[in-house]
Amino acid sequence: MTRRRYVAPGRVTCNDRRTTHRHYLFTPDAERRMEQIFWYCLAVSAKKYGIVVHVAVLMSTHFHYVVTDVLGKLPAFRQEFHRMLAMCTKEFRDWPEEVLSKAPTGEHEPLTPKALVRQMAYAIANPSAAGAVRYSKDWPGAKTLVSDIGSRVVTMERPDYYLDEHNEDWPDVATLPIEMPDMLIEAYGSVEAARAEIAKEVSRLEHEARQKLEAEGRSFMGARRVLRIHHTHRASSREEFGARNPMFAAAGDIAALRAAIRVRRTFDHEYDMALAKWTSGERKVVFPAGTWWMRVHHGVRCHPPP
Repeated sequence: MTRRRYVAPGRVTCNDRRTTHRHYLFTPDAERRMEQIFWYCLAVSAKKYGIVVHVAVLMSTHFHYVVTDVLGKLPAFRQEFHRMLAMCTKEFRDWPEEVLSKAPTGEHEPLTPKALVRQMAYAIANPSAAGAVRYSKDWPGAKTLVSDIGSRVVTMERPDYYLDEHNEDWPDVATLPIEMPDMLIEAYGSVEAARAEIAKEVSRLEHEARQKLEAEGRSFMGARRVLRIHHTHRASSREEFGARNPMFAAAGDIAALRAAIRVRRTFDHEYDMALAKWTSGERKVVFPAGTWWMRVHHGVRCHPPP
């Protein structure tokens, strides 16, 4: 059973999803068509649902993105973005099966500036941590650099796959600003200072990746070898089943974590009581703020957000 969705305007979340059976369906290509597909689909979906993107990285078997859900429409955004990306990839790769794993999208909320810095750095440094390239800036696929945050605007033409050029929802060119989270600007005083904190964490993660490979007697794959990987290959690294899938990241701040857990438990309790009344036939019951499924699909009333 999937987790009950709590959706509220202004939440920052870190999200990821992998390909089916860990196939290399998103592996970069020399013509950068996979990168074009990823950025275009992300840009169009983010604009439609009021999503602010802070970091986005497309690995060969999965992708990461850190976003602010300004309007409280994250589930609708994810549904559209993931579907567009999957359909374009399916046609581009001439893939006969599903593209994305049926497992739920990974999602957790960073509760503190330190936790958000770590999560953004984790996504940025993923190509290095995965043993693909020594420095994440050398990853040949879609990526976000620390210097991009708060300064870059991605501009991408519509791909030639799946998307109908006569459909007004899919413009010829889509743009996507890569913005610094307000939480970090408030915490560190400026975009530049926030970038410096993220850069330090990225450097630490890349250093750890180098040390790990050296200890194991292995070397980085390198950008050239990455581009030669065929999309039908599958990741062979050991996968841990039954691992925890946390809802929050607090970077050691126990007080913030406990406060978030209390809020979530209160929401679940109020939701359960409202749902019990609704299923018994009481249609005037009011659900707690943050309710998504019942509000969108059944039109229930909800309390306003605090």
